[in-house]
Amino acid sequence: VIVISGETGCGKTTQLPQFVLESEIESGRGAFCNIICTQPRRISAMAVAERVSTERGENLGESVGYKVRLEGIRGKDTHLLFCTSGILLRRLLSDRNLNGVSHVFVDEIHERGMNEDFLLIVLKDLLSRRRDLRLILMSATLNAELFSSYFGGAPTIHIPGFTHPVRAHFLEDILERTGYKMTASNQLDDYGQDKVWKTQRQLLPRKRKNQITTLVEDALQNSNFETYGSRTRDSLANWNPDCIGFNLIEAVLCHICRKERAGAVLVFMTGWDDISSLKDQLKAHPLLGDPNRVLLLACHGSMATSEQRLIFDKAPPNVRKVVLATNMAEASITINDIVFVMDCGKAKETTYDALNNTPCLLPSWISKASSRQRRGRAGRVQPGECYHLYPRCVYDAFAEYQLPELLRTPLNSLCLQIKSLQVDSIGEFLSAALQPPEPRAVQNAVEFLKMIGSLDENENLTDLGMPYILISSKRYRNVGTETYSTL
Repeated sequence: VIVISGETGCGKTTQLPQFVLESEIESGRGAFCNIICTQPRRISAMAVAERVSTERGENLGESVGYKVRLEGIRGKDTHLLFCTSGILLRRLLSDRNLNGVSHVFVDEIHERGMNEDFLLIVLKDLLSRRRDLRLILMSATLNAELFSSYFGGAPTIHIPGFTHPVRAHFLEDILERTGYKMTASNQLDDYGQDKVWKTQRQLLPRKRKNQITTLVEDALQNSNFETYGSRTRDSLANWNPDCIGFNLIEAVLCHICRKERAGAVLVFMTGWDDISSLKDQLKAHPLLGDPNRVLLLACHGSMATSEQRLIFDKAPPNVRKVVLATNMAEASITINDIVFVMDCGKAKETTYDALNNTPCLLPSWISKASSRQRRGRAGRVQPGECYHLYPRCVYDAFAEYQLPELLRTPLNSLCLQIKSLQVDSIGEFLSAALQPPEPRAVQNAVEFLKMIGSLDENENLTDLGMPYILISSKRYRNVGTETYSTL
């Protein structure tokens, strides 16, 4: 096992698997080399596979291929396969020893998704049976020691990557620079007639506050903006942290298009509703909606693959490319011509609604690590600019790293997947996680699955529980009680 941390753009994702493949070929073991490299998202698995095959002067499906849900390209001579973490977990359900696989790369482990943490538990157990298997963990942040200690002090390597300097502008700097004035009304994001309720919800007082929200509010109250003009101070006094700020984004984009040098713009949003609503608003703008001057593109996991790939193409001459994306653009993909980044400071996270016993996908403040990742997207080809749409004091209140998904979401679905591996005790299995969930959370999930009949009293899978392992959707209907439950 080896843990590799490398700054975004250093080439770890595209180059290291190739180094291993070439080394095995030169050593006469190429025929026995079978590398799997996992990615957290479909678009990154496909984009990286295309990039690597191009670098090797091959067509996709020769020595390099990819496999994502419902789609894939690989041939009989494929020795390097890029896939999502979920695809590898599916294979482990039927092939617990990964027979024929020589190397496993787990990329972007810093994201700490449910699949990635689950995969690490399974791979750690597999290494005790497969001494010949080589496991390489790759992270874009400097938290390699956490993963190293999990694998018994595995060696670590840090790969520095060259990026041009990126100048950060926080909300107070943006307001001072552009002269934009925020009021209580112009901060409301317009989601259109179909979702008036979402627009109106921004006016309601927040009912529940989490720790980071409280820290943000405290930071704002204790901040001093005396060095800024009165117009900026008035705007900051009106700032609504519950809004994304469509009008502010529009104003900053106009500032970039009119006064800044050439270069593409990457705008980080929280989800598809925000992306589509903002895109509609920008299309109606006389400058930003002019296709001869601005090319508006979106990047979201629900989009067709062909549409997602458009973000990698260069814009026509004298046309500025603007990409509206979710946090999938933080590290999983690299858009080479980005010079300007706009960071809304939020991302959608799965959290637990105890009242309804369901997971909720809601916008949450990001971590400092995520903020730095977003900023780093701007310095790929020349010195860049990052516009953080929140005050510096709010950034200072962010957690260093995001809380792992395993510690903030219901474990019902995961418990069923664990039982599909023929594990005796779910609690014992999860206690071996990198950061184990609370025993009470595990117990609640097991009791819930027993209650709905997916597990029997001995934690064995029932006939009712078996089909749900194969269902990709997280919601299913419990016909026996005519209620909707969440797995």
